[in-house]
Amino acid sequence: MTGVKAGVDPALKVASSPELDDVRLAQAKSGDRDAMSALVEVYKDRVFALIWRMLLGHGTDRAHDLAQDTFVRVLRGVGSFDAKGTAKLSTWILTVAMRVVMNERRRVGRERIELNEPAVDEATVESAHERVQLAEALLAGIGALPDDQRAVFLLREYHELEYAEIAVALGIPENTVRSRLRRARTALREDLAGKGVVP
Repeated sequence: MTGVKAGVDPALKVASSPELDDVRLAQAKSGDRDAMSALVEVYKDRVFALIWRMLLGHGTDRAHDLAQDTFVRVLRGVGSFDAKGTAKLSTWILTVAMRVVMNERRRVGRERIELNEPAVDEATVESAHERVQLAEALLAGIGALPDDQRAVFLLREYHELEYAEIAVALGIPENTVRSRLRRARTALREDLAGKGVVP
């Protein structure tokens, strides 16, 4: 796994990354080591970004561990992945990652993850600082969301999954996806407005 500096959000628009090609996927399904390595290379940033964000941006080492756990499961199960099914390979892999991180969060409990409040500059700030302040406030707002809303928000806004894909990934009805996303967006808008930050 590639290193990511603490505090740097790796979850910024990784959704446009390509899918593994059909030939490599078939090779990976048959157990080809080079193809399996290629699979990890194609999806590792997306998996790490999702896990890192679900851990509220704290615990980069743990995020790497969980990403590795995810790929152990992915490589064990890729042989049974239905390439002709409705889910893309990336959706299936992100589903595995979400289950791994949700299991971790249930195991350790929310009380062990601390959230830093964003720094506020008292003086008039320049555009670059305002962007940093917005990013920090957004990180804090996302971190304050309940796990179920955060999961839906991240899969939609950062990984650009369709509602139906999110429903499959989380094992919930599509209407629930929509309602959780609506509540998450409302909470984030209110949170940012309360901090005087305008996106």
